[in-house]
Amino acid sequence: MKRFLGTVALATVLSSGASWAVVQPEHGPSRSAVARNAFFSPELSISSNNLAIGEARTKGRLNALRERALSGFFQRYGKDFNVYIDPRSGAATSIQGHIPLIPGNGMDNRVTLSGLGQSLGRAVGGVDESVVGELVVQFAREHADVLGIDASQLGTPRVTQVNEHLWQVHIPQQIEGIPVREGRLAATISHGNLVLIGTEGWGNVRIRTLPLVAAGQAMERGLSRAGLTHSPKSISKDARLEVVPVAEGEGYGHKLVWSFGFQDEGDDANWEVLVDAHKGEVIALEDKNHYIDAKISGGVYPLTNTETCPTDGTCGSMQANYPMPWANTGLASPNNYTNGAGIFSYTSGTVTTTLNGKYIGISDRCGTISNSASGSISLGGSNGQHDCTTGGGSTGNTPAARSAFYELNRLAEQARGWLPSNTWVNGKLTANVNIASTCNAYWGGGTVNFYRSGGGCRNTGEIGAVFDHEWGHGLDDNDANGSLSASSEGYADIAAIYRLQTSCVGHGFFATSNKGCGMTADGTGYNQNEAQTGGTPHCDLNCSGVRDADWAQHSDNTPDTPQNFVCTKCTTSSGLCGRQTHCAAAPTRQAAWDLVARDLRAAPFNYDTNTAFIVGNKLFYQGSGNVGSWHACDCNAGTSSGCGATNGYMQWLAADDDNGNLNDGTPHMTAIYNAFNRHNIACSTPAPRNGGCSTGPTATPSVTLTPGTRQVAISWSGVTNAAKYWVLKTEGHAGCNFGKALKATVTGTTWTDTEVSSGRQYCYSVVAAGSSNACYSQASTCSCVTPN
Repeated sequence: MKRFLGTVALATVLSSGASWAVVQPEHGPSRSAVARNAFFSPELSISSNNLAIGEARTKGRLNALRERALSGFFQRYGKDFNVYIDPRSGAATSIQGHIPLIPGNGMDNRVTLSGLGQSLGRAVGGVDESVVGELVVQFAREHADVLGIDASQLGTPRVTQVNEHLWQVHIPQQIEGIPVREGRLAATISHGNLVLIGTEGWGNVRIRTLPLVAAGQAMERGLSRAGLTHSPKSISKDARLEVVPVAEGEGYGHKLVWSFGFQDEGDDANWEVLVDAHKGEVIALEDKNHYIDAKISGGVYPLTNTETCPTDGTCGSMQANYPMPWANTGLASPNNYTNGAGIFSYTSGTVTTTLNGKYIGISDRCGTISNSASGSISLGGSNGQHDCTTGGGSTGNTPAARSAFYELNRLAEQARGWLPSNTWVNGKLTANVNIASTCNAYWGGGTVNFYRSGGGCRNTGEIGAVFDHEWGHGLDDNDANGSLSASSEGYADIAAIYRLQTSCVGHGFFATSNKGCGMTADGTGYNQNEAQTGGTPHCDLNCSGVRDADWAQHSDNTPDTPQNFVCTKCTTSSGLCGRQTHCAAAPTRQAAWDLVARDLRAAPFNYDTNTAFIVGNKLFYQGSGNVGSWHACDCNAGTSSGCGATNGYMQWLAADDDNGNLNDGTPHMTAIYNAFNRHNIACSTPAPRNGGCSTGPTATPSVTLTPGTRQVAISWSGVTNAAKYWVLKTEGHAGCNFGKALKATVTGTTWTDTEVSSGRQYCYSVVAAGSSNACYSQASTCSCVTPN
């Protein structure tokens, strides 16, 4: 057999990192040779659980040393804490309470900078990422016996300040400088108080860290196991040592592995290989793609590309003259990019755009994008055009190029409003469209990637939810945690359903691919069957996309839980619950949809749709950054919960908190609890109750819009106890029923929007906020206006 080249010769390096698809890739004889050899060792599939401290005592999971440590902790900080442990390792998955850590206005917080200086043994002039990280590490080391961790395995903290009052800290587990996959300690600080701290996937590592197999030998064995008889097209991730957890009875075991990634010719897959560094055994070969991923204007498909526009919110017609926001012009600065409305100042010369913009760059496999004009550029396009049909001017001016550029810019704009300091959303993202393959899309190697039509599916580069889903993987990979959550599919779906305000993820995706669930009401495609196994179909009632986040739009009209759906209807894999990752995300995305569509709309809140989605988006963007596993899940034991410090429920509560104490409730706690509990992924502690914001604004601003020449003047009534006002904006064919971007935070009662285009409709809403960003009023009625 032909020998493979060594590591150095192989290293035609791509940008490293996993990539994720919108749907599970199809299995069958048409797959590549590598795909037919894909596998993972069953021991890599590990269940998780959050065991309440009382239950842990009953089951004898706490030894005398641990009990003494907990007793001392409660004597020092009080007994108003909820503690959960990982039954596999005994490490604390969540300690819920309030411990003043940095200066803030949280409950009982009297911390000063001088006090921090005494604690750290040096002068502290202010609180920044380094100070917060040092304090959390110090706390973890001091209470390692309470947390149940080996403090020597704490890595370098990653600290993110989400807003004025909210900090998220991620500390990876490592041993002798080698990262431990999935092991971490996470902490959340609200209003100066440590309100959540806990581990995820943490089992103290007690194995030798000296490899007995060399990196080059491991790569040769891995590529051989993949079935390659030639060198791969490229090595996407050089071989590196990692420690991976494995199921070992009811506990954790660990293996030292060499991990590396590669791509092969004619295959979009990004393959990851794990090789036991002690035994030389290949233990995993997995595809890590997250598949589904003057004025310049053009026609776009903003929602889907079914070519029809019924009144049920599934409009699939191309919309003409949509702005190309922040597009390149070929002119000198400051006119080198259009503004958010696709407008720039023009005096003379030739304007050329390649849709290589300030935030988004498009690469079209149909050809080069390069359109020029003296002044304004109309990229054209008409309803019914797809794939490589150009709108004129260049071969790359396709519906997918224009649609991807518009929607990805708008979604990133929405994220920047809630995460202004996030480097990734302020950076530049490349989107590859019209890839010569079908029925998928993916996030991978730092790019989002979309396929042409065919194989029973429409062009994924012309479907808004697919853009938003793959972009969501990118944000998940670049938030406070700094890596993809489990399941990242839930994270990505929430990005899509909250932006487009529709529960069907990618209506129109399945054009002629019949899943046995009948056609959609508009007759443009076939309803999805979300069950992967178990015999009985789990049909969507009116969604030809990849899945529907509204359980009431499923044939069984029943909320999905880990027990009634994931463990019984999803195939076995290495994802959450030990099941296939897209399928296993059902409870997460449904809980998110329930929050905005049901629980915030019901008593005692009774919010309108506009306010509910604003609350939901704020919680999603500011509360998901430190999520690891969205919930715990053990299919064998039939258990699930959201009590872990890194679980979605607890993190969203922390983002909703107003005073650095979760135990006295948060402003929207019962709605968040009801949404997650309906799917068995909430936590009974702290007891759900709505609390806080007694001095915050309660009245709703009354807003007046005055259109002008290329501007809209917005004014509103002042609100008692308001310290500031948030101005939110959206546009497009759906009017107010699309995700809104936070465009301005002002202390007065007026603001003028100059990023508008004459003759185009824009919609606005204003929210009154208190001194705490967790305390805010219902949004004003969303209203729309067209500038002169």
